[in-house]
Amino acid sequence: MTLLVAGLSLSLSMLLGVFFIDLGAASTARARAQAAADATALAAVAEVSPYGTGRQEAIARAYAEHNGGRLVECRCVVGSTAVQVSVAVDGVEATARATFDPAMLSPGSFAFDGRGLHARLAAAVERLIEATRASVYVSSGYRSPVEQAKLWSEAVRRYGSPEAANDWVAPPGSSMHERGLAVDLVGDIPFAARMIETLGLPMYRPLSNEPWHFELAGSRS
Repeated sequence: MTLLVAGLSLSLSMLLGVFFIDLGAASTARARAQAAADATALAAVAEVSPYGTGRQEAIARAYAEHNGGRLVECRCVVGSTAVQVSVAVDGVEATARATFDPAMLSPGSFAFDGRGLHARLAAAVERLIEATRASVYVSSGYRSPVEQAKLWSEAVRRYGSPEAANDWVAPPGSSMHERGLAVDLVGDIPFAARMIETLGLPMYRPLSNEPWHFELAGSRS
């Protein structure tokens, strides 16, 4: 009986040892996945700041891979100040969300670069930023054909087909951004829309599915 109990105790100890080792490995894998997701979310949300390029998903994918993972999903809506990503590392998936608060930056840091934009649109956007005390800013203004082609390729990959991508990104050669007649705004969009109407600025929103997209009034007529 004593030998049997001793044998059972030894077996149980060995099993517990294996269990704790596996648990520790799983915990480490989860920590690595979460760390990768956190870094990816922070990198993506930085793209909506005045210093970013607005390419949240592309940056998120690059950072996920840089941290040894794979981007599973990026809820990176243009015009939003928040992003949520899911990243998988060695079969373990983690989710992270990051938010950018424009109020945390001083108004003096919101420089507007109107190069490439139609002069009337550039002046209107500059007036809007001043009037809203930098609670809105431009995430995307003029785009070169190369930049538009890159956005189009990313959209096709994300949405699965050119037809689906066309609902969100214009094909190269047909974007108003390429003509300097459109800007995408980030921040308090409802406030921006009210101020545009109050100030009588020559800007309007032609796309119901893209409330952040503003064009020069009369640009489509």
